[in-house]
Amino acid sequence: MLLYIHFSNHKTEKNIFMRKTYLLPFGLVGLALITMAVRCQKEISSPQIIPVYQYVEKLTLAPFKKVYAINDTIRVQFQTTNKTLYDKLSDRRIATDTTFLNVNFNLVRQYPVGFNLENYATVTVENGLDVDFAPVIAPRNALTFKTGCVDSLYFFKAAFVLKKTGVFTLEPTALVSPCPDKKVNIPSTFVFTFDLADCNKDVWSAIERQSLSGIGSYVSPLIERKQIFAFKVE
Repeated sequence: MLLYIHFSNHKTEKNIFMRKTYLLPFGLVGLALITMAVRCQKEISSPQIIPVYQYVEKLTLAPFKKVYAINDTIRVQFQTTNKTLYDKLSDRRIATDTTFLNVNFNLVRQYPVGFNLENYATVTVENGLDVDFAPVIAPRNALTFKTGCVDSLYFFKAAFVLKKTGVFTLEPTALVSPCPDKKVNIPSTFVFTFDLADCNKDVWSAIERQSLSGIGSYVSPLIERKQIFAFKVE
């Protein structure tokens, strides 16, 4: 009886050992696949690009108001005397004659919050190429255009004819892009600021909690840095 029990346990241990030995190759294959996936992910992930230049330029806006009426026009202009841009890192102007600007203005109705796609203004751009203005996502309209490569300076003037009531923000951005004959794109950032003493933070503060984009708001600090202009239409 004792011999039978000992033989049975030995057979069971042998079966377990054989089962583990049989599963071992699958475990090694699985580990290899995981290792390869992690390695591929690291290879695919692009390294962080450090900008060589941090361009900052000023926009003029007229007329400056806190409250506009329907059919009032806001004109925003950018112009340099030559094809240079101010670099914050080196504190000097950089020659950029082989570049153009991809310009974007977001016109956002912050209040009342709406979920319909609609145009809040009509827009014209003087000296802009490939101009497009359309609602991209409620409550945001986007104006996009390019400046020219052959120009001897940077210049554009955008006119927003206001068509809807509410509280809005005007949010400009731009990218410096190489002209077709330029082979190397030098990493850079670009920030527009409004050449104004005040960008109407009080207009924004009055509706901040009711605004859709006010959740985890990016708006307040950018208004303080004059990168966003707030206004009311009634």
